[in-house]
Amino acid sequence: MLFFYILIFSFPAFSQDAGVFLSALETGPYTLVKRSDWSRYDNGKYKGHVYREVRASIAPSPGPQDQGFLYQGNFLVLEETLRDLRQSAQAVDAVIPVSFRVYSDGSLQIDDDRGFPHLRGFPAFPKEKLIPSDKWTAPGSRALDPLNQGQPALIPFIAEYQYLGTELYKDVPVYRIAAKYALRYQGPSENDEENFRPPDFKVQGTHLVDILLRVSDGLLMMMRDNLDETYTWPGGVSIRFRGFTLTFGQSKIPFNPEPAIAFLKTERKDIEVNTVPEGIRLTIKDIRFAPDSDAFLPEEQPRLDSIAQTLKQIPDRTILVEGHTAAVGRPDGELELSVQRAQRMVEELTRRGLGADRFIYKGWGGAKPLGDNATNEGRRLNRRVEITILE
Repeated sequence: MLFFYILIFSFPAFSQDAGVFLSALETGPYTLVKRSDWSRYDNGKYKGHVYREVRASIAPSPGPQDQGFLYQGNFLVLEETLRDLRQSAQAVDAVIPVSFRVYSDGSLQIDDDRGFPHLRGFPAFPKEKLIPSDKWTAPGSRALDPLNQGQPALIPFIAEYQYLGTELYKDVPVYRIAAKYALRYQGPSENDEENFRPPDFKVQGTHLVDILLRVSDGLLMMMRDNLDETYTWPGGVSIRFRGFTLTFGQSKIPFNPEPAIAFLKTERKDIEVNTVPEGIRLTIKDIRFAPDSDAFLPEEQPRLDSIAQTLKQIPDRTILVEGHTAAVGRPDGELELSVQRAQRMVEELTRRGLGADRFIYKGWGGAKPLGDNATNEGRRLNRRVEITILE
């Protein structure tokens, strides 16, 4: 049910009288945040509110002319909640790496397709210049996985668009485009594509979408999708989602972490610092907790002070905290403990003056070992917390 679109649009400036030509061109690195606020109904009865959030960090790179642009990055799927937790640290359900190529004709090739990005071919624009009130239609598709089972089905649709002109959004000139599409899938048919994998559900619903794009460079400023969708399964079980989804885009602003990293390397030799595709990672090895607990031992306090001081020097970046344990034959307990320890690290850092809303966290249990769990040294390496300053 979660969805994202590929942001690859650039908009040369034309006067509104002369018309606006919208062309699909590569941009620089960017981030997207999508927040959903839906009412859920199970078999017609109100179940409650559902809040979902997905964050994406994507970087494009041009290839040979016949190979389009290669986009690589990560989607962070945050834990579904029953209330809005934007001002708090949030748990991460999944970290999904993506790699996809967009060709000049708009076609898309995704390596190891796991359903991200969810929206494909949307929004789409004609080759001609547009003036306010101009309308057009274009095909698109969406990867649907209403129960978050990791088995998305790609459902096609036809979207209708209308260009409404320019206006100001937060004092920034933007183009406004209205769009709408309906999803209808009632089971396999002879019109299905050869490689189409039919889902075990039927779906019908509507989407009314407002799109605001920055005039200067075409960056998505805001997209609001008012949706109403119902899924049904064999036996008559149904789930309906009704509400809205807000999507915000932002160009990546380069940052220089070197002064902060230099400080940490000078102050602490027991924290490893590495550059990774996601950003800058601090690995705190052999972190000392009370046995089978998320409580730090007193000797860890100076190390926590140094980490907090370092992170304060790199403002305005999201920070991912990941907990890891040794694997000693209790996978469920290890996973739970790793989540608790990651959350405790967030609490300690916020207590030292960092904003809670900057943090997301995840526990891995013993699923990502650095050493051999059969040895004391290996288990020591595996008991760690990793803190990534996301690019």
